[in-house]
Amino acid sequence: MTPTLVLFDVDGTLVNTAGAGRRALERSFQSVFGLDDIAEAASRVRFDGKSDPTIIADIARESGVALPEIERRYPDLQRTYLDALRDELSRPDPRRRTMPGVLPLLEILIARTDVVLGLVTGNIEEGARAKLEVFGLNRFFAGGGFSSDHPDRAEIARIAHERLSRRAGHRFPPRQVMVVGDTELDVACARANGFVAIAVESGWIPRERLEAAEPDALFADLTDTAAVLAAMRL
Repeated sequence: MTPTLVLFDVDGTLVNTAGAGRRALERSFQSVFGLDDIAEAASRVRFDGKSDPTIIADIARESGVALPEIERRYPDLQRTYLDALRDELSRPDPRRRTMPGVLPLLEILIARTDVVLGLVTGNIEEGARAKLEVFGLNRFFAGGGFSSDHPDRAEIARIAHERLSRRAGHRFPPRQVMVVGDTELDVACARANGFVAIAVESGWIPRERLEAAEPDALFADLTDTAAVLAAMRL
């Protein structure tokens, strides 16, 4: 049996951190660049499905910070962001949760010898790990692709495929690579690499936009484990 690689997006697919990432980015911009009105500028930026570097560039544009200044201060911005993110995640918030069906599905997948699990996310790796740690989900994912590898989501998926193929000791055929995500950008990154695109409505994208992206399968959430496994050809 040909092994299958299943790559999961993080925000809106695996977990909902109740805006912790957005608030942490706003706090980092405020701290590093002294922008007291950053929330208003950030409100004009789409976060879902984008990589952290793209979001940062968009916030910079909306807030009037020149990109050369972003590049110069990027290490400070990233360090401040991670500190703020961990602080945000340490605060109790009843809205924070794993998405429906995620834990039972992951438990089934990790128990299978013909499946390898990975991440494909616009988060930098340390940010993704911080978010998953709150819910005890890091144990399912040995690796993946992150925006700390590349700012483009299609490249992130390609890197995840290459990295986890090397780890497994064989190259997963593209049609045996599943990308599970909650935005049309997740579908697009799968398509760009010839992977199977499985979309879920558990995030913030309307169903009609997901349908327009033409994923191979579309679910309201991941609670119908049998149907999701069938879409993964497992």
